[in-house]
Amino acid sequence: MNNTSYNLTLLLAAALLCACTTQTSSPERHAKHAIYQIDSDHFDPNSRTLITDTIRMSVPFFDQFYQEGKKDRANGLTPQQAKEKENYFRSPEFAKMWERKQHFINTEYSPSDSQKQKNILMNEAIAAYYDGYEGRS
Repeated sequence: MNNTSYNLTLLLAAALLCACTTQTSSPERHAKHAIYQIDSDHFDPNSRTLITDTIRMSVPFFDQFYQEGKKDRANGLTPQQAKEKENYFRSPEFAKMWERKQHFINTEYSPSDSQKQKNILMNEAIAAYYDGYEGRS
C-alpha cells in the first residue's frame, strides 16, 4: 500500500510539472538553443550575454527561415530542392549577404564573430527552415 501511494505521488508531481511547461514555437526553440550554445562559447570576462533579451531579439532571424520553409513546402518544393536550398544557405555567397559592417569615424569595421558562432547560427537557422518545411511548430 505504501509503495502505491509513493508511485501515485510521484506520478502526480510529474503531471504537475508537465502541465506547467509552455509550448514554444520552432523559431523560439532554435533561438534559445543557438544563444545558449554561443554563450557557452563566450569566455570574455569583460562582458556577458543577456540571455533572455538576446533570445527575444534573435527570434525574428530564425522566424525568417521557418517562414521560408513553410512557403517552400506550400509552393511544392521537393525534398531534393529543399536540400539544394540548404546548400545555398551554407554557401559563401549567402554568408556574405548577412555579414555585418559597422561604421565609426568614416571607417568601416567588421565585427569579429567567430566561425563557430556563425556555424551555430546557420545550423539552427537551417533546422528552423526544415521545421517550417516539414510542418513542425
